Order: sequence, then structure tokens, then C-alpha cells
Amino acid sequence: MSRSPNRNRFNDLLGIVVMQLNDDGCILQLKIRPEFHNSIEGVVHGGVTNALADAAMGHAAAPPVDGVQQCVTVESKINYLSPATGELLVAESKVLKRGGKLIVTDARITCDGKLVAFASGTYARVRPNARE
Repeated sequence: MSRSPNRNRFNDLLGIVVMQLNDDGCILQLKIRPEFHNSIEGVVHGGVTNALADAAMGHAAAPPVDGVQQCVTVESKINYLSPATGELLVAESKVLKRGGKLIVTDARITCDGKLVAFASGTYARVRPNARE
């Protein structure tokens, strides 16, 4: 896949691309643009890393349907293990538990192959067109 099946303009703005998506998880990538993504010279801003992790876990929890996301984040946590310095961030997420309403996921985020962060999250299924 070269284009995101997602109509999420925030993900598009960051440059997040879906590389693989199945029932068990997904792989997203982001080519680092230093003029946009770095917080200090050569280091990717933690918020960019966290946004990539959240997008990967959300896609794993409930893949988009016709480009519309089918879940929302209930909670998430990220551990930064080392500075992300390089050219390509990749988030690989997996579903740990799929319940009736909540889905628990995790993600490993690498930068040029080096593990830089680990995240976990809980997501709730939503029906985007339903009014509650």
C-alpha cells in the first residue's frame, strides 16, 4: 500500500502511510522530514512518535471502513527508549485482546531499524454515523 486508506487529515499531514494492515495488527511508516518533525537538531519530536504509535494501534484495533476510522482512543501510554534519529519511523502494532467494546493493543516503534519506543493503548469501537 502506498496511500493510507484513512481519511484522517492529521495523519496525512504528518506523512503517515499504511504499509500493511490485517486483523491482527498493522505496520505504518513515516519518512522523517527534519524541517517539520524534529524538536531539536536531529531528534524526532516525541509527539510525532506518539502520533504514529496511536495511529498504528487504532488501525489495528478497528481498521478504517471506506477511509473512516472505526474506533477512538480510550487511553494510551508510550515509553521512549532512545532518541529517534534517522530517516524512517516504523510502527508495528498488534492486537492483544479484542473485547466486545474495548480493544487492547501495543506497538513497537523503530527508527531506521532501532527500537526507540514502545506503546500500549485501549480503544473503543465507534459507529461514526451513529448519534448517541
